[in-house]
Amino acid sequence: MDAIRDFLAIPFGWLLGLFYDLSGNYLLSLVVITLIVRLVLLAPSIKQQKNSAKQMRLQAKINKIRAKYPSGTREAQMKISEETQELYRREGFSASTAGCLPLLIQLPVMLGLYGAIYAPISKVLNMSDAVMEALKTAYTSLENATADAYRIELNILNRFSEVLEVADKSVVTEDIVATLQGFIDRFQIFGVDLTEMPNEFRTIGASILLIPVFAFISSMLTSLFMMQKQKKTNPEMAKNPTMGCMTFMSPVISGFFAYSLPAGVGFYWIISNILSFIQTVALAIFIKPENIIASQMIDETVERRSREESIKKRVAIMKSQEEKTK
Repeated sequence: MDAIRDFLAIPFGWLLGLFYDLSGNYLLSLVVITLIVRLVLLAPSIKQQKNSAKQMRLQAKINKIRAKYPSGTREAQMKISEETQELYRREGFSASTAGCLPLLIQLPVMLGLYGAIYAPISKVLNMSDAVMEALKTAYTSLENATADAYRIELNILNRFSEVLEVADKSVVTEDIVATLQGFIDRFQIFGVDLTEMPNEFRTIGASILLIPVFAFISSMLTSLFMMQKQKKTNPEMAKNPTMGCMTFMSPVISGFFAYSLPAGVGFYWIISNILSFIQTVALAIFIKPENIIASQMIDETVERRSREESIKKRVAIMKSQEEKTK
């Protein structure tokens, strides 16, 4: 997994570096990339919305199938499953494919961005191997230097003044120092150093806890909105106790990882959650399930009438041919 993450970090680090060169603002660059990712996910999200609307329309037929086998035995469950799958097949509905694509896209993006955020000196600023080696050597010589190799670049930024004192000046030149110092100055938000770990708040200050708190809140917005939407569109599904667990699971996971990982990762998570919420609300407003269902019914009616007309024409042709043979 580390090898995949490091490989994916190369293009995302290059993109972050490109936007950083254009804007001079690392956080803005991270926001722009996250926005691009959400735009890429827009098309599969729309497909997922349409798929959910079709599932809503089929729910009444599924309920009739379940009503036929109320005993709850294993045989009844098998019958319900078989008839439901047959219904899906007739209607051309897939219960799984619509939700997989966004996840498949998000996974490499998340791994790549995390890799770039953890390695801003080599991946974003594109410092040479010689400079990286000099910086790492200087950092590891410091007192209380942590052994976490994967976090070493963030640690270098975090203790840059100390690293600079012992670094090889023939390699870490004044131009490189100016570049790194400028980057460090922009690697903060509201006074929070994004190289720090929120779970170390006892030694660095409680203000960094704002990162996991906002990560939790921003994720909760989408979860609560989806829960309310589910209650309106599919009341039976909303009564399922597991829905309540799912509503809180994503925000808790979001807050936990933002607490356990560097604040830069948590900042990305917050921006991604906010953009996800905006996208979810926008889709709910502009692509309403009832409109999708109405459009599907119209399309199916047109298709059915077309088939009926085609059958009528074939019957008429057959009758005509029979009359000619008489």
